[in-house]
Amino acid sequence: AAPSAGSTFTGWSGGGCTGTGTCTVNVAAATNVTATFALQTFPLTVSKSGTGAGTVTSTPAGVNCGATCSSSYDYNQSVVLSAAASAGSTFTGWSGACTGTGTCTVSMTEARSVTATFTLQSFAVTVTKAGTGAGTVTSSPAGISCGSTCTASYDYNQSVTLSASPTAGSTFAGWSGAGCS
Repeated sequence: AAPSAGSTFTGWSGGGCTGTGTCTVNVAAATNVTATFALQTFPLTVSKSGTGAGTVTSTPAGVNCGATCSSSYDYNQSVVLSAAASAGSTFTGWSGACTGTGTCTVSMTEARSVTATFTLQSFAVTVTKAGTGAGTVTSSPAGISCGSTCTASYDYNQSVTLSASPTAGSTFAGWSGAGCS
């Protein structure tokens, strides 16, 4: 028995034949022999990288990465992977068996690996000083030191504490904007 591409020969049955070697039949009467072939399956493994978060799902079903990041598919089956970024993250692309940022279509002719990269979004915090006095504003975590640096970017959902220090002869009168009062 010789399997076609994408198939394996799994064995003989009937006519006194067993196993996967050659089958020799002594014909003394009508005899039925069955050669069984199976379609090969290959694993598709998805991994996630980057500073952000998200999920990858497949059509047909099997990969739902979050939880299930690998599944096996039949030889020559076309599997479409879709990435969905979590809040505060951006899907920035595929690597491995796919490239780009759209859906990923994988032809399962062998074991395949795909990586989905998610990047955490960052946003600018800008301090503007007002009034007739003078002073500096600093941030924790570091980034803003306003005097000179009054804008810095911070990751999504990061908590930033601003501290005001008046210079001699000035008083700090208060905050306005972005939930500070």
